[in-house]
Amino acid sequence: MPKSTKQKRNGASQSSPYHTSKSKSSNNIFKMNTNLGQHVLKNPGVAQAIVDKADLKQGDIVLEVGPGSGNLTVKILEKAKKCIAVELDPRMAAEVTKRVQGKPEAKRLEVLLGDVIKTELPYFDVCISNTPYQISSPLTFKLLSLPHPPRLCVLTFQSEFANRLVALPSSPLYSRLSVNAQMYAHVTHILKVGRNNFKPPPQVDSSV
Repeated sequence: MPKSTKQKRNGASQSSPYHTSKSKSSNNIFKMNTNLGQHVLKNPGVAQAIVDKADLKQGDIVLEVGPGSGNLTVKILEKAKKCIAVELDPRMAAEVTKRVQGKPEAKRLEVLLGDVIKTELPYFDVCISNTPYQISSPLTFKLLSLPHPPRLCVLTFQSEFANRLVALPSSPLYSRLSVNAQMYAHVTHILKVGRNNFKPPPQVDSSV
């Protein structure tokens, strides 16, 4: 499928009757739209480490931002009560839906199609996100400003952005982002993720 040059970001809506492709491999169904920050985490070890760091409880409701083809989603559903996945691209929404189609986990997955920044989010306990780089700052401030903030957020960002989040006042990276994030949350760097763990690889490394 040709790469989209522009796509409007809309508020999320519940979706289920997605058009699904007949291809057997999610990697070959369509070309990733890097304009939307689509870099799918392909390393199952890293995906497992991210979910493990969330220390999910059996009764947790998890918000996943940008589920892509569902590599994190299926691991979240192994531990949590429910996963609410917010996805902008209808093709990706179809893929994550297909990952659990016909399985018991399907009843515990809710896919919201739309822009997470413009969406009024339902209640959730934990947020896990392989964050599209271009919404790193808006997503961070949205999560920090929620009236009922989640217990924990495990967020994958571009390394430079992550370093600014955790920067100390003595660091040249210390900024308004650092001040606000550290005022409202305990911010910790837990994992470096090299660019080759994603498909297609981004131009920079990531951090969790």
